[in-house]
Amino acid sequence: MFSPCRETFFINGSIMMIDFLVLSLSAAAIVVAVRYLLVPGIGQVCAALNFSIKTRGQIIGYATSVPELTMVVAGAVAGVFDAGMWNIAASNIVNWGLFLTTVFIFRQQLDLTRKNFIDEILFGLMSVAVPLALCLITLNVSYWTAAGLIALFVVYKYLDRVMNRPTPTTSAAVQSKGSLRSGSLSVLAGIAVVLGSGTFLGNSANVLITTLNVPALAVGWLVGLITSVCEFASFIAIYRANRRKDGPNYIADTQEALDALVASNIANLGVILPFGMIVYLIVQGR
Repeated sequence: MFSPCRETFFINGSIMMIDFLVLSLSAAAIVVAVRYLLVPGIGQVCAALNFSIKTRGQIIGYATSVPELTMVVAGAVAGVFDAGMWNIAASNIVNWGLFLTTVFIFRQQLDLTRKNFIDEILFGLMSVAVPLALCLITLNVSYWTAAGLIALFVVYKYLDRVMNRPTPTTSAAVQSKGSLRSGSLSVLAGIAVVLGSGTFLGNSANVLITTLNVPALAVGWLVGLITSVCEFASFIAIYRANRRKDGPNYIADTQEALDALVASNIANLGVILPFGMIVYLIVQGR
């Protein structure tokens, strides 16, 4: 017969294996939804409404932040907000790494030396520095902190609008004839899959922290890596859609991918994180 300690070990090991399986399957579902539903659907909607490349990239960025939203809110409701904090910091760091990886894979790294990308790059770096600093210091989770992060998002949107006037789109993906109806249905289906998968991610993360006592930092980084798969899939989809136009003078793909990166990271920092704070404070009765 097994001793109580050995039984506990096997039970915890089984729980951990199940949760890692759920995490893996959720990540796979997110990749498929982004590659075949979300990004193509957004492309059709943007084409039908004649949106600019910048607008398209930003919409993709906001849409791919849905997994982080579900993770942060699930953690806040369960009272493990630290995991959500580290998830945002990890996601924003990993998103940058995956973006740069995609740029080098498609040999478009020289695009990043252009002056018109400086402001987006600075916004993107800020979106990494701020959440990392908040995790490393003793953060006072309060409504004022949430309000400050929301104000940061508003300032970003204002400066982005002033410094980057929309230009007509020349993206290969957007040049194709769009369909508002089928595009909207594809987007809704993609968001539903991503939202559902993100919920499973959050639930599994909560089990790892509350049941198995895995440190919130480790869980936050693990889930951050998984939720960033969504952004990675979108970067690849953007470059693949514009592959025929790759060349030294064609930067629409990098413009779109960079806007998707920055929009996703800033949304994580200035919308999702403060929303999670508010949910946490309400649940805790503060």
